[in-house]
Amino acid sequence: MNRLLLAALLSLAGLAPASAAPPADEAIFVEGSRYDAVLSASRGDWRLLPLTGAEVRLRLAEACRAGPTPPPGLWLLSQDAAGRPQLVAPSATPLPAGHPGRIPLVGCGDADTGALAVPDALSDWLRQHSGAIYVTR
Repeated sequence: MNRLLLAALLSLAGLAPASAAPPADEAIFVEGSRYDAVLSASRGDWRLLPLTGAEVRLRLAEACRAGPTPPPGLWLLSQDAAGRPQLVAPSATPLPAGHPGRIPLVGCGDADTGALAVPDALSDWLRQHSGAIYVTR
C-alpha cells in the first residue's frame, strides 16, 4: 500500500504548477541582507543601511563625482597592498571587457582617472560598517 501511495504522489509531483517550484536565490538584492550600502551611480546618491538605526541618504556634490562609475552589481570593499580602500568585483558581477574588477576609493580632492572619489567621512563609514556595496544604474 505504501508503494502505491508513493507512486501516486510522485506522479502528481510532475503536475504541480511551475509557480510551486522554489524561487531562485534572489537574496543578493534584498537590502541589508548581503550588502549595507547602495550607490546609485547615475545620480551620485549613496544609501547607507546600518544594522541598527535608520538608513542614511547622501547626495555627492558635483565636485566629488569624479572617477569611473562601477558597473552595476555587487562590489566588495577591500584594501589594496598599501591599505587603501578599493572596490573589488566578485566573480558574479558582470564587467565590461577589459575592466580590471578593482576601483580604488580616494578623497574628493584626490580623484584621478582610475579612482572613485568619495568624501572622507563616507570612506570612513564604509570601512567601519560595510563589506559589500550594491551599485545600481
